Amino acid sequence: MSISLSEIRAFNAVVEHGNFTRAASALEVSQPAVTAQIRKLESRSGHYLLERTPNGFELTNHGKRLYQVSRQYTDLGNALDAVLSAENQGTLPSIKIATASALIFMPLLAEFRHQYGETCLEINSTSSADCLSQVLNREVDIGLFPLAKKHASLSSFEFHRHKLVAIVAKSSPLHKLKEVSIKTLAEYPLIFSAHSCYTQVCLEKLLSAHDIQGHSQIRLDHRHEICEAVIHGLGVGFAFEHDIRADDRYLTLDIIEADEPAVEHVVWLKNRSVMPAVQEFVQLALEQVAAKA
Repeated sequence: MSISLSEIRAFNAVVEHGNFTRAASALEVSQPAVTAQIRKLESRSGHYLLERTPNGFELTNHGKRLYQVSRQYTDLGNALDAVLSAENQGTLPSIKIATASALIFMPLLAEFRHQYGETCLEINSTSSADCLSQVLNREVDIGLFPLAKKHASLSSFEFHRHKLVAIVAKSSPLHKLKEVSIKTLAEYPLIFSAHSCYTQVCLEKLLSAHDIQGHSQIRLDHRHEICEAVIHGLGVGFAFEHDIRADDRYLTLDIIEADEPAVEHVVWLKNRSVMPAVQEFVQLALEQVAAKA
């Protein structure tokens, strides 16, 4: 059975755009042409791939299985188009990156920019959960964040490790300590991060492991806001140690029980390994890891 890339593109476009009209518009072809490609694909496979409904269509079981594989062909086709377009039209290559740990990865990003200045670099700073979602949904090419568990569709490697620390004001009674127990910290007003934040998830896990009910009347979205709240005496904040800048107005304390580090990873979809910009970024990141070893 010989399936053409045009048939796969038509099928993927219908799935991703939700109907034949929008798929045809995205592919810049007529709707009958898209319908014909889908019929060819169904004929080749011997199964219906789309089940028509009053509201449009639903993927059949065969259609769902096909899409899990066929979406990889779209990535390959896009990568080939990008290479050929750049060579034929003189357009610049590009790469999109999402990071939840900008301070840690900024030297790597700066070095990539220095070495590959012709590549358009788009950086999105967001949460770890959003980084993972954007990589899996093909919204970005590479994610730089703590990867909690492996995914079959992803390639990744460890880039950096750092531990959870408490942030206290220089005026705090805790400022003379070098390390502190989580039980002692819980006696002070606590400043929490957003519920979905990786730091908050790890903090709540630590509190729960030691049967501590951590309460906070302050919850902030960004690390710099947490640091400002600490400086102004609103409580004790938390962060992974290399996610915040040094500042004379506060200090960080090791948490005795916090023995599970955040492991920052470089993450990308396996089928995007064919993209030259992804290959270049990954190679540079691996070189920096080797240099630190």
